[in-house]
Amino acid sequence: MKAVTLIAVAALAGPLMLQPVAYAAAPSETAAFEQPSVMVQSVANEMLAALNGHRAELRDHPEKIAAIVNKYLLPHFDAPLAADLVLGRFGRQASPEQKQRFIQAFKDSMVKNYGAALLEFHSNMLTVYPTHVKPGTKVATVRTVFKRSNGATIPVLFYVYMTPSGWQAFDLNVEGISYVTSYRAELGPQIQQHGLDAVIQRLAAGEKPAALKKQR
Repeated sequence: MKAVTLIAVAALAGPLMLQPVAYAAAPSETAAFEQPSVMVQSVANEMLAALNGHRAELRDHPEKIAAIVNKYLLPHFDAPLAADLVLGRFGRQASPEQKQRFIQAFKDSMVKNYGAALLEFHSNMLTVYPTHVKPGTKVATVRTVFKRSNGATIPVLFYVYMTPSGWQAFDLNVEGISYVTSYRAELGPQIQQHGLDAVIQRLAAGEKPAALKKQR
């Protein structure tokens, strides 16, 4: 799978609240209920609007892409929750300071390794299928398909949950593979062997995890 697919997927998934998995209370019943598929499509549209007309400038100044990711994508991706799921038992053993550093390194690694690939994201690459969940639903799955330049399609599932501010993604499944599970399987043995601080340093330095290297 091409890198552009990963960044588009990760971005739209947001792309970790440091606590056991727990779903926040839904918004007030008086608030308009938004289907999770609408959130995913909206984020895609906002990203395209930010990119269109500025792609040449962003290619010359790739550091500006991080600002776009932080503004449009990360607010819709629960990075602390995803990081907690990735860390598993190691998260329960880590200090609050280590957890915060891991979250930041995790997010920075994604942006550094795949930010530039966002420039190749265009509207005809993503199809979002409508969801039909009932008001009061706490967890949902949004089914999408990414179309590669060669015409091949890639099924992608976004796992989202309801928060007081709306839907947020915490994991995604690409061709049957969960990114949270992939990261946990790879980083767990590294943390056990070298310690969490060493893994944080490697991520902060820009090292690309094998879970990302495979997505080409």
